[in-house]
Amino acid sequence: MTVLPSIEFLHLVIDGQTRNVVHLHERNYTCGRFQLDDIPCPHAMAVIQKFHMDSYKYCSDYYNIDYLLKTYEIPVNPLPDETTWQIPEDVSSQVVLPPKGKIKPGRPKKKRGIGGWEGNTVTCALCRRKGHNWRTGRNIPKRD
Repeated sequence: MTVLPSIEFLHLVIDGQTRNVVHLHERNYTCGRFQLDDIPCPHAMAVIQKFHMDSYKYCSDYYNIDYLLKTYEIPVNPLPDETTWQIPEDVSSQVVLPPKGKIKPGRPKKKRGIGGWEGNTVTCALCRRKGHNWRTGRNIPKRD
């Protein structure tokens, strides 16, 4: 990736055929990955590494060890056995159906898909043995 600085916190990152604008100060990247994960995208990491900045500064606080420890600070009580659960009648009477599947367009497949590990065995039309065909077989007995 090639990093081209524009102004102090605005950079253009060229990754092959794509161009991405990285604005580190606002934490706004054109690929949109930071807005989704709160972690710098590879384009932002290229800028951060080029200018020897601290990458942890641009990560969300929720990825710090302190927040991880706070998550498990509150004790979580285990659930009792399902047979002892007291479920209200209106909840247990509801029927939950699986989601409706979409029928794919086009003609349905009739044949099972063959995996890459499954080889195609050929059979000779003359000797009826597997592993060769009538063109590639050697020492084939001639027909009468």
